[in-house]
Amino acid sequence: MMKMRVIIALLFLAGVLPMWASVGSPYHSLDSLIRIQDKIIAARTRSIEAIKRERRAGMAMPQEYRINERLYREYVDFQNDSAQRYVRRNIEIARLLGDNDKLTDSRLMLMHLLAKAYLPEEAQRIVEQLDTTTMSSGQKLDYYKSLSDIYLFKLEYYTGSAYEKEYRDMMTHYHGVIASLAQEGSELKILYQASHLDDVGKTSEAITLLENMLKHYRSGERTFSIITSTLAYYYTKLGDRDKPKRLLAMSAASDIEGCIMENSALRQLANLLFDEGDIDRAYRYINLSVADATFYGTRLRNVQSSQLVPRIISSYQREQENNYRRLLLMIVALSVLASMLVAGIIALTLLYKRYRSLSESRKAINDELHHTVAQLRERDKIKEQYLGRFLTFSSMLIDKNEQQRKNLNRLAMEDKMRELKSQLKSPQHYYESAKLFYQNFDSAFLNIYPNFIEEVNALLTAEGRIETKEDEQLTRELRILALLRLGITSNKEIASILRASIATVYTYRSRLKTRALNKDTFEDDVASIHSESNNP
Repeated sequence: MMKMRVIIALLFLAGVLPMWASVGSPYHSLDSLIRIQDKIIAARTRSIEAIKRERRAGMAMPQEYRINERLYREYVDFQNDSAQRYVRRNIEIARLLGDNDKLTDSRLMLMHLLAKAYLPEEAQRIVEQLDTTTMSSGQKLDYYKSLSDIYLFKLEYYTGSAYEKEYRDMMTHYHGVIASLAQEGSELKILYQASHLDDVGKTSEAITLLENMLKHYRSGERTFSIITSTLAYYYTKLGDRDKPKRLLAMSAASDIEGCIMENSALRQLANLLFDEGDIDRAYRYINLSVADATFYGTRLRNVQSSQLVPRIISSYQREQENNYRRLLLMIVALSVLASMLVAGIIALTLLYKRYRSLSESRKAINDELHHTVAQLRERDKIKEQYLGRFLTFSSMLIDKNEQQRKNLNRLAMEDKMRELKSQLKSPQHYYESAKLFYQNFDSAFLNIYPNFIEEVNALLTAEGRIETKEDEQLTRELRILALLRLGITSNKEIASILRASIATVYTYRSRLKTRALNKDTFEDDVASIHSESNNP
């Protein structure tokens, strides 16, 4: 962890120093960290991979349990599904060992993860498996913390509904329980004392408590992020307009510095900036917030962000159009005043550049379509290029389907709930499109490379070979290798086509290399695999 902090500090300095002139801005640290977020994530991924390499086949179960527990703590605020995988394995190990204490610990960890992923029904099933009468004091605190989180997230989701009071009362109740059980002077005691004070209307006292506590923590720590975000909420309740923005910027910067992907500060900050008319910054922050929520894997944060995205994008587009009109008026005025050919040329040049910038995204799709059609008509193009274009089309179709779902969500926010209620409950159309895309990809690719799986496995060690299930043609690892065979080598492009994060693609490629017979030439060897028609 110390090594990780040193790496992040160096990356942060590299990003901050060029921006030293903007130190007066409350957002300069946040913006600098955003520029190097990909590098921070990559460093965190490498750190996790080092722990994973300690796991090996046949190791003693108590030792595997400890390593899995370490991986859970690395993943808990980073990637929910990965954290769940190691906790579920520890539940199995605890059962096999007959260790009820470890079983309770692991179930409490899973309950915590399910609450953070906003899966309250699944979390409730864990609650029913637990017996508080046999728990230690620490386990009871974890138990009540997760219950508190469940009702907090329910309250966020159902704010304004008939359930709001019930969920608020339950959350308040558990805040009081935790505050009474926690050890005097502990971090947990102070945090939940503050929450309970706010619950009973003593928000100013809660602020004083947390501001004194904040002095003992630094940016990049989870507790620092929680305190600053909570203080922003309290100051907002008191009607302060400036402190919440500064505190949310601090919390968001701390989340990025600590590689905390389960966050809400950036989304809340985007909302405040949008309300104040800072559309450009709100647009950048909400896009990053959506990306972080998707990376972590939480339905609630995605829903909250998707409700805000259409409003910000619409205002952003209007602002761009207004800027365009103002620029046009300025050019016309300059042309009239100058009355010279040079002024006219400059005006036309500026107009053209502005027009090109505003229409670039729309033209990109049309240009790509015309280019692809032209490529498909060329009879001398080999099958790989045809398949590559087919993938692009399929990926674009999935994006459009997902955009359609978001647009319907926006219509619902415009109070057309009866018309679209059933469609907004489930993104089934998107998932079906994605499933069809992968089926088409697998079938088309294996039609050209029928021996691809066998040839890939021939490049891997015996224990590292890839096995497919009966109901699947290609695994995610094989799809990444298939794209490498087609000449698509960029992690960003592979992540876009396979609907995954860049960090996930990076991790898969690294793992595959470690399992190769020849690590240095593995990807080149995959790229040399012949199709059926080109086999020597």
